[in-house]
Amino acid sequence: MTDEKSENLDDDIPNLSEHALSALNEFLSEQEQHQIKFEQLRQKSLSSIQNYLGTNSQNKGNEEQNEENEVNMELFKEDWQLSQFWYDEETSNTLAQEALANTSPDSRIACISTPTAFVKLKSVNPLPKQTICLFEYDTRFNIYGNDFYEYDYKDPTKFQNSLELKNSFDFILVDPPFLSEDCCTKTMITVRWLGKKENCKILICTGAVLRDLIYRLVKAKMTTYFPRHKSGLANEFRCYSNYESQKIKWVKDEL
Repeated sequence: MTDEKSENLDDDIPNLSEHALSALNEFLSEQEQHQIKFEQLRQKSLSSIQNYLGTNSQNKGNEEQNEENEVNMELFKEDWQLSQFWYDEETSNTLAQEALANTSPDSRIACISTPTAFVKLKSVNPLPKQTICLFEYDTRFNIYGNDFYEYDYKDPTKFQNSLELKNSFDFILVDPPFLSEDCCTKTMITVRWLGKKENCKILICTGAVLRDLIYRLVKAKMTTYFPRHKSGLANEFRCYSNYESQKIKWVKDEL
């Protein structure tokens, strides 16, 4: 009886072709290499934190630049269950340059649920002098050490050093992870918590359907700039801001 059951189970196991087996092994090897790379970067991050006080400023800057340049979005696969859709290269570069152009070297920039733009900011050469922090649910980005804050929009003001960080940022770049009023509202609570009470610039990327809500919550208006994603999105995606610049202009009916 046992042998018969065993034979039936064997019959249920699909036989993979040589091509399928090769593709599977290639996939598993790629995943293993990603894990090894992440572990190496994580160890470097921990080492950098431990040696922070023992390194002179010039060497420290060079070491940080080398480590940041090792990281790019190719290391991070989109997780659609987390509603992850990475920006394309033009968009991530535009958002990063917008943040830098509208801040000074001693400014603080917060990226909320915008890891693509954050990684781009951290890979600029030379490394920006601005303090740049990422508030993100995906803990893969903790390879950035003290610049990473584990964040869940469902608890908009509960994250490490929350009180110390309150009203301390000059520029906030934010992309609520889900196109819902609940997610948008709670994410904007975080924006208002982190942003300085005066003159904090806010740049938001989210769906066109949230236009009125965005304005009510943080007085940000729809702009003429269209963010794009690598994989494309069916929903109309727009950019909002509470300021205008050379690149970011409000649509005419928002004036």
